[in-house]
Amino acid sequence: MNRLLLLLLIPAVARAHHGQDFLVTLDSGVPRPGHFTAFTSFEWSKSGDTDELSLEPGFMAGLLPGLALGTSFRLADEGPGGWDYTAVNPQLQWTLPTGDFPVSFAFAAGYVFADSSAAHGHPGAIHQHGDGGGGIDPGPDGPPPGSDTGGHVHLHDHGHSHGGIHRHGEDHFHFRFIADTNLGESTRLVVNLIGVAPGSGEVDFGYSVGIRQRLSHDWAVGLENIGDFNRHGENELIAGLYWTPVHDCTVRLGLGAGIGAASTDFSVRSGITWRF
Repeated sequence: MNRLLLLLLIPAVARAHHGQDFLVTLDSGVPRPGHFTAFTSFEWSKSGDTDELSLEPGFMAGLLPGLALGTSFRLADEGPGGWDYTAVNPQLQWTLPTGDFPVSFAFAAGYVFADSSAAHGHPGAIHQHGDGGGGIDPGPDGPPPGSDTGGHVHLHDHGHSHGGIHRHGEDHFHFRFIADTNLGESTRLVVNLIGVAPGSGEVDFGYSVGIRQRLSHDWAVGLENIGDFNRHGENELIAGLYWTPVHDCTVRLGLGAGIGAASTDFSVRSGITWRF
């Protein structure tokens, strides 16, 4: 009987202390009431001769079972002005009580208050593409699209900007529907449906999928894919390495490559999550 109870508890415990465990994919874990999670993410991306760097620290606090509230702050170096504050992103996440059902479901939403003066552009001819669809990223991401399509904006002659779900530089509401499950004892699959509403009437949609394979108690590897539901949008494939030196800390490292002409060439990502 004790052995059976232990086997039933293992999946629940594995989910209970997680949250912010992936690079760009949001899992269903939230802090317990009275506990909180502190995290920070760093990204360096390159498109042609243009480099972009961003740092996003934040926290989530558990309010009720399955419900957490928090915020993150985005700092970026996206042009000649150097590092600057670009946005604050208050957000909440609600994980539905699913009992013994093998899939956890959650809903996360937030609103990005952007410092529009930090929006950047680069010289060169501007080519805009729009299919009327796109989506978001884990935190604020991308300057004003400059068109009514919400599509990707590609600036030639060393220019690169973002629309769709990778939007930043303007206020916008964003949300994610999350499905989170274990495939066996050591493999985890998380799927996000992402939406972004910049307030001008349109809603951009996208997706993020992450799969994570545990190699040992301390180490895991994974693959993540994030992109717009738009053939002219940005898409990126990211290989991840995850290290858990202690039970309440996860260190994340990733290398990404863009898929398609509208995407960044490649990126380097890192992050750390502490659970208290």
